[in-house]
Amino acid sequence: MRGLALAVAALMVSAVPAHAAWQYYSCASDNFASQFPDAPKMETGHLSMPRHGLALSAHNYTATVDNIVYRVTVADYSDRAADGASIMEEAIFQYTEADDHGARNGKIVGNETTRIEPVGRGATYGRRIAMDLPNNGGRNVTAFYFRDGKLYEHSVVILPANGDYNSPYASRFVDSLVFNLSRLPEEAGGPVPNIQGCGTQVTPFTFKPAR
Repeated sequence: MRGLALAVAALMVSAVPAHAAWQYYSCASDNFASQFPDAPKMETGHLSMPRHGLALSAHNYTATVDNIVYRVTVADYSDRAADGASIMEEAIFQYTEADDHGARNGKIVGNETTRIEPVGRGATYGRRIAMDLPNNGGRNVTAFYFRDGKLYEHSVVILPANGDYNSPYASRFVDSLVFNLSRLPEEAGGPVPNIQGCGTQVTPFTFKPAR
């Protein structure tokens, strides 16, 4: 009987979808946290744009589960922070229109303003774009923000092998971005694991009060 019970338990565990492991992960050194369905891996990359040039540094934080790719890209433009609005607009252009980059010739199926935190807690505004990728590449949903000298691209790619282009996991991920890490334990309901490779020193979250 004990062997049968163990076998049944094993079957139950294997039947639990991988997405059941959703939780917040944080990266204090890049000033963000997000929900992921699995522990994301940090990779150093680079991000360069024709007008605003090469970022001082860039990191990708990626997890892939059930043929859905979840990624946060953070590019440091702190030496050009005053150009933040223009940097974000160029990043959106590169994503949607540029001939040599991004998803040109894809079909935009959503384009809306988005916001992190209410106004009274220092709202950060951005742009979220959903696009069916060219050549049957799947669906991409990306939210763009610029805060404290850094460009954030918070994206999901639902691959054709998954095929559920209206998956609620896309919104769950893209809507989960947090900048005010001092509030994160309250938001997450407890301590949050730090992404391997990230620093742990939390930068104070400052903002101009609403007038």
